Amino acid sequence: MDANPGRWRAIELRIHGVSGTPADELLDCVPSVRVLGDGLAGFFRLRRDVEPPPGDVVKEAYTWGNLTSGRSSRALWLLLLPFMLANLAYWMRPRQLGGGYGAAHNAVNHVYDAVVRLLALSLTLLLALASAGVSMDIVAWQCASTAACGSEGWLHVVSTGWWASPGRRLALAAAVPVLVVGVLWRLSHRAWKDYETDRSADPVHREAEAPLSRPGFWRGRAIVGRLRTVHVSASLAAVAGLLALAPWRADDAAGAGAQAAVGWWLVLVAAVLAGLCTLLAMLESWPGSGRRWPGRLGAAYPFVRAASILTLVAAAGYACVPRPGWAAAGPLPGFSGLLAGLFLAQCVLLLALLVVTALLYTTGRQHRAAALRGLAGPLTAALGVLLGGAFSAAVAIRSAGWLGGCPIGPSTPEAGCVPFSLPGAYAWVLVGFTVEALTALLMVAGLWFAYRRLAVGMREPVVRQYGSDADPGRTDEIARGRALGRLTEALPVCLVALMLPALALVVVTFGTASGGRVDALLTQAVADEALYVPTLALGDMPEPLLGSVDAMVTLGTWLSGLLLIGLVFLGRTAYVNRPVRQAVGILWDVGTFWPRAAHPLSPPCYAERSVPQLVSRVSAAVREGVGVVLSGHSQGSVLAAATIWQLPEDCQGKVALLTYGSPLDRLYSRYFPAYFGPVAFEDLNARTATWTNLWRTTDPIGGQIHLPRGRTVPPGEPLPDPREYDPGPGDALYPPVEAHGRYTEDPDYRPALLAAATASADAVTGTPAPNVPAQRQGTPSPEGAG
Repeated sequence: MDANPGRWRAIELRIHGVSGTPADELLDCVPSVRVLGDGLAGFFRLRRDVEPPPGDVVKEAYTWGNLTSGRSSRALWLLLLPFMLANLAYWMRPRQLGGGYGAAHNAVNHVYDAVVRLLALSLTLLLALASAGVSMDIVAWQCASTAACGSEGWLHVVSTGWWASPGRRLALAAAVPVLVVGVLWRLSHRAWKDYETDRSADPVHREAEAPLSRPGFWRGRAIVGRLRTVHVSASLAAVAGLLALAPWRADDAAGAGAQAAVGWWLVLVAAVLAGLCTLLAMLESWPGSGRRWPGRLGAAYPFVRAASILTLVAAAGYACVPRPGWAAAGPLPGFSGLLAGLFLAQCVLLLALLVVTALLYTTGRQHRAAALRGLAGPLTAALGVLLGGAFSAAVAIRSAGWLGGCPIGPSTPEAGCVPFSLPGAYAWVLVGFTVEALTALLMVAGLWFAYRRLAVGMREPVVRQYGSDADPGRTDEIARGRALGRLTEALPVCLVALMLPALALVVVTFGTASGGRVDALLTQAVADEALYVPTLALGDMPEPLLGSVDAMVTLGTWLSGLLLIGLVFLGRTAYVNRPVRQAVGILWDVGTFWPRAAHPLSPPCYAERSVPQLVSRVSAAVREGVGVVLSGHSQGSVLAAATIWQLPEDCQGKVALLTYGSPLDRLYSRYFPAYFGPVAFEDLNARTATWTNLWRTTDPIGGQIHLPRGRTVPPGEPLPDPREYDPGPGDALYPPVEAHGRYTEDPDYRPALLAAATASADAVTGTPAPNVPAQRQGTPSPEGAG
């Protein structure tokens, strides 16, 4: 259909937020609308009898909710939450907007890139090793070789006959981690088709103050493809090394020299390939790497991929070689050490990321709104690592409990219980997860008390604004709404409270490892008669403290299991319940806005589809002489801003921006200071015909948008919420506190829309708009606003 049939002066292009509002609701096509009452009982009119004629401004809606919450299978992306957090940490770096960096600062910035990408790679390896631990260690090695576990049921098939050899069972079980990695590869590969669109070659005006104006920012096909090869190849190499290690040790112990040499070479090749993948991940952050990859280094990726596949096939063949008298005993050789080494490497990387982030912050002269002095990135990465470890421990412990029939934790073993040996590293993860869960409970209690205290403090401003305290319950309702709107400011404190225990665990683990007690602390795996969860070898730790640690391990097994069951239940509910599926999608609406520059197997970036579509639609309308108002609510305002930054040069300054309930300043500016902030907003303001931002003090997400030199995007005052203290004429109910919703139904929305449409239409036709320069300069921030 034509972008402009020639009848319209301007288009109001509405972009919804994280709720995934249907197109009919966005366009106000619902025939009836409530004018009085509430959702339980109210008065309705036909919409045409409520709203004035739109004149020459036509409504148009852009819906993108199905990109994150449309298909039922996407609810299972909850299990990829650690990957998404690692990818978010990449974009949360502290860096000054505007350029002018020194050589030392640029070097530290590249180190930040490399450390986050290595952390992301470690999470993929953790997933591969965790699935290998269940299938290869617990099932194929320990359970299938135990009479009480492998003699009956489906395991009997792979415990006798040709499969009686442990190596052949390991080769069969290795298909599970390979399948897990293959599914992730397939999902990532398919995302190119669904989520990435072709981009035009229209020139974009790029400014250092606005990194999102960089051409190709939303086209990450090349780097995602390279990183995906690295992650998949490293995972296959790790599985190949683990598969070849046990038969190699058996051959070495049996004195089979030539056969043992083959196993030694396979383990060595797998280790070299994993190291090469690590090097390639680091080289992605090397200055100018994007220009070098298509040439000299591009051939390394297919080579690594092919070599990893061949090594895995060779390791499987080597494991299937007959070895008379070889029997499985104890835990799978090498698995506990590999897992412990991986956890230790993650601890080292997290500590390095803390140091690098502190250097970036001190040398980058951040705007003062940056949260946590720029440390939000390392804290988010630490949360991703902890969740990844907790998920791995939960799957391993629940699998061992189900197969062995043992109780969880220190208790008297039941008859027929088969206690499996699990890596001691899982125990430390469970300690950290338990502390995190208890901290989260305390944090919720603290937020509740802070909310109640804020509500009490808000009563006086409410009475002063409305000049009435006739109904204390009504006053309290408005005060609670304002307190909830202010509670978002406690988010940095909550993040610190959640992450301090995890970081403390990282420091303790690193310090103990540095003292030469790695084996005692991380790799011991024992199975006492009353405890199938590994005990912690903590040397001379006092007995009471040791008992507390054991109790935390036990509690952690239950909590991690409940978390895993809860996620599975949530995914199942989302499969059959669309509202629940949409609610799950809200998490991805916020977390998958950014390209997959760090973790290629994380949920795909919907903005790589949305922003090019919006740019194409807006550019076509402007070039046909139609003004455009990008009207964005909540996360839709972030997409609208990204669209403005990517508009071709001939469309700059001709599109009006209307945002409401926008997290641009309140969230994005604080947690992504290298991409958003007053300097970036000034550049964005200069690219529009006019910019208006509507906000409320009761809104916990949206807020004012600040420009340099103490100015804000107009209007400087918040929308009254509620409009009136008392019920309106003919109504018996108090007007509700709208908070983050129903902005388009506010009386101030239509005047703001018409002014924006006039400014855009005049800019497109070349007619001077006298009110635009004043608006583009911004308004002074009122004292006490927000």
